[in-house]
Amino acid sequence: MLAAADIDRFYQAVSTVSFTLLGLWWVVVQLKYKGDEGDPRRQRHAYAIALFFLLPGVMGMLSAINSDLSALWRVSFGVTAALGLLEIALYRFSGDVYTRGAVALRAFGFVLYVLIAAFAIRPELAGDLGLGMTPREVEAVFLGLLIVVGVNLAWFGITESSETAGA
Repeated sequence: MLAAADIDRFYQAVSTVSFTLLGLWWVVVQLKYKGDEGDPRRQRHAYAIALFFLLPGVMGMLSAINSDLSALWRVSFGVTAALGLLEIALYRFSGDVYTRGAVALRAFGFVLYVLIAAFAIRPELAGDLGLGMTPREVEAVFLGLLIVVGVNLAWFGITESSETAGA
């Protein structure tokens, strides 16, 4: 188990990385999707990827405010996980054509958000499952994995043709 100060530093680092990746993604969106300004499909795709950086950043930032106040991280993780689940569901049911890789990544993201919400609602799960970590440490793993999903979706968005990028 990490000391509260160590996990706070981790969450501060996650926030920094997340917001930096979000800023870089905005640059990519301006450069790559400039010609698709009016295309709602492209806008939805760019926004969905941005949330894979924004939401972990917000969770990390709010979690690092006060380690002793578990209600703060629990509410922030629960609310942001619900927003992530909603966006993935809306994206999935938008009627667009999807690539296998992007569907798999978003499905993994959906599972991660469900787990984040579950541990926020019932932090005792960490002990019940014998994970040997505090609930905030378990959530830290999930946040790291969310960022990995976002980076991979962004990679699809950058390298695929504009017809299938990240769809």
